Amino acid sequence: MEHTFISHNHHDKPEVTPLAARLRLLGVDVWLDSWEIKPGDSIVGKVNEALGAVDTVLVFWSANASASRWVNTEWETAISRRLVDGSVRVIPIKLDDTPLPALLQSIMWVSMADGDADRVARDLLGVESQAELLKTMQRTVEESGLEYRHFEGYGVVVGCPRCGAPSSKLESWHAVDHRRDDMYAGVRCTVCTWEDGSEV
Repeated sequence: MEHTFISHNHHDKPEVTPLAARLRLLGVDVWLDSWEIKPGDSIVGKVNEALGAVDTVLVFWSANASASRWVNTEWETAISRRLVDGSVRVIPIKLDDTPLPALLQSIMWVSMADGDADRVARDLLGVESQAELLKTMQRTVEESGLEYRHFEGYGVVVGCPRCGAPSSKLESWHAVDHRRDDMYAGVRCTVCTWEDGSEV
């Protein structure tokens, strides 16, 4: 699964993206349309280019996908490549109980109907335990050389989501609502003044 194409219907993106992100953290080069196609790009050209270059196609199958001409064209293209030269692996991932098309039924599939992206990532990559999954993700982050920090009330930040300033330009903040006796904390960008946080 070195270079992996994510075939899915856009309505299923909330279920698909967390798994794609986990696979990236596990070192897989993931091609997801919302990450790769930019304004002005040819959608057909980008998808065609990606389908010709990847070694694995994950077909996220659902009621939404079964009604999608795009998804059907993508998995059919992948199956054609598999039959012609065997250069691509096709893995169906079922998001609900929608039956797989006949050509995909003979392929070992994975269920993600429970929404457990960690389990599916482990299944796809042969990682034996949740602990091993997290250790592998941590190694990937450390090896990336990214500077990141944790802010109470917000979480881990690599950079400002508004202006892209590095985490060194971010600062923590704390506040107390004395009337409600609640404490709040979060993160603020010293460059563009973006901030976010929550009750702690």
